[in-house]
Amino acid sequence: MKYYLNFIILFACITLLETSEAANSIATISLDKVYNEYWKTGQENEKFKKKKDEAVGKIKERQDDLRKMGEVLQRMIKALNDPSLSTAERAKRQGQAELKQREYGQLAEAIKAYQNASAKELELEMRKVRDEIMEEIQKVVAIKAKAKGYTHVLDKAGKSAAIAPIVVFSIDGSDLTDEVLKQLNLSDPNKASGGSKK
Repeated sequence: MKYYLNFIILFACITLLETSEAANSIATISLDKVYNEYWKTGQENEKFKKKKDEAVGKIKERQDDLRKMGEVLQRMIKALNDPSLSTAERAKRQGQAELKQREYGQLAEAIKAYQNASAKELELEMRKVRDEIMEEIQKVVAIKAKAKGYTHVLDKAGKSAAIAPIVVFSIDGSDLTDEVLKQLNLSDPNKASGGSKK
């Protein structure tokens, strides 16, 4: 009986030690900070902004064309009300106005389709770039965590469904944010060439 009691106590102590070691093998990181301060993120955001501005510019040009076409259409419709027009001339102008109205509708639909396609394309491209950057970050996090003996890394910037932080408390020594950010930014071409960082 005493043997079993000693075995249970020994087993409980070992379990507590393992639990204690497992608790110490969890690190934290602020993925938000790492993602936003990584030089590639800024570079990709600039590229994305340029593409977005180009798309907005093209849409604005087409909307200007649509507005001008609408003004022409309004003048054509107004001219139909001229009492001095002959029946044949009125019928001819009526046909021209209907044709212009169809062109107007087609251009409006084309603009809407272009807006939707551009927005979708930009969103997919941004998501792809974001995923690639997060993959790079995760690789560096894994290397740093393994080197320090951590088995898990939690995002302390993440929020739960209740909008509360997922990590309520962590010791500063288990935070890998600055180390990961430093490692990622070693490849910043602006720093290597002596350029200024944006």
